[in-house]
Order: sequence, then structure tokens, then C-alpha cells
Amino acid sequence: MRLRFFFDAGAGVCLWAQDDEAKARFGYPVEAEMLDIPVELRAEIEQLVVDYDDTFPWDDPGSGTFVEPDRTMFGYEENPPFVTRVRALLPKLRDALPGLVIESDFEG
Repeated sequence: MRLRFFFDAGAGVCLWAQDDEAKARFGYPVEAEMLDIPVELRAEIEQLVVDYDDTFPWDDPGSGTFVEPDRTMFGYEENPPFVTRVRALLPKLRDALPGLVIESDFEG
């Protein structure tokens, strides 16, 4: 079963099913509460999503003029914000979910 870690502003999740088995179990977006992981790890995931969403210019999403380039990230920038937190989170998540493969562009 494969999941992918990436941010999508406003989605409320950062994990996405990547194969038929994962989609059958979780659907496409994978909510942290659906995972059999420690409460602390679930809270860490949920806070990371909230912090990411706080970087998005919700008042004018199409403009790009109010985006703070030092805060907004999509994972493809050379040195995106949150990369340290994501890199610290992924091993803990993989350890908690040994039957799942979790892919991410944040690991270089």
C-alpha cells in the first residue's frame, strides 16, 4: 500500500492514497484520524497542515501578490519552509505504519 506526502492548501490533509489498495482503504485524501498512529503523531500531522494553510493568501488566492515567498511552499523549491519538520515527521510516520510505503518530494 502506497501513500504520498504533499501539501494542498485547504485540503486539510497531507497524505494521499497512491495505489488501488490504499484508495480502497482510505479514499484518495487520507485523514490523520484514519491512521492507526499515536495521538501525538496525529496531532503533529494536523498542526503541520494548519501551519501550511496559514501561509496561503486566502483573501486573494489567484493574485500571487500577497503570497509570502519565504513562507509559502509546495515542496519543489530549493529550500522550502517546513522541510525540516516534514523530514522529521516522515521517519516517525513510517515507523508507525510499517505496512505502508510513504513517498515524498521533501527528502531530496
